[in-house]
Amino acid sequence: MGTRISIYLPAIEERGKTAKRDGPAFVRDAGVILLIEDEEMVRDVCCAFPEKMGYQVLKTNTGRGTMDTVEAFEGEIDLALLDMVLPGMGGKEIYRRLMEARPGLKVIVYSGFSVDGPVQEILDLGAQGFIQKPFTFERLGKKVAEVLKGVDDRIGN
Repeated sequence: MGTRISIYLPAIEERGKTAKRDGPAFVRDAGVILLIEDEEMVRDVCCAFPEKMGYQVLKTNTGRGTMDTVEAFEGEIDLALLDMVLPGMGGKEIYRRLMEARPGLKVIVYSGFSVDGPVQEILDLGAQGFIQKPFTFERLGKKVAEVLKGVDDRIGN
């Protein structure tokens, strides 16, 4: 009693167009995103918006599961969203294996930790972006749009 929850989602335009709300957002029908996240609730929330925008989202929750998915998927993967802390294999090791299996794959690292340390190491290895947890759909959409368009903004919100 007394709890009120409000959920605000951006308006969506026609299929094939960009959904906008004060800046860049996901491009609809734009391809495949690999989401690497071990927390089921976070994974489900992170998938909801890209799927609504027309992306196919491949979900994994471990390093081994990620590599199995990447090896089994025959199509192009446009972008990976990589959580830093996963069971069995850390973000840095997953990033290295992703680059071996899919050279040129664009990767956005996200974490509740700061950009210093392991996150910065992955950025130095070539990851295209970082987003700090917790993040909004708007921030995630903006970061995805920047990376897919080739904007080199590795650290930002």
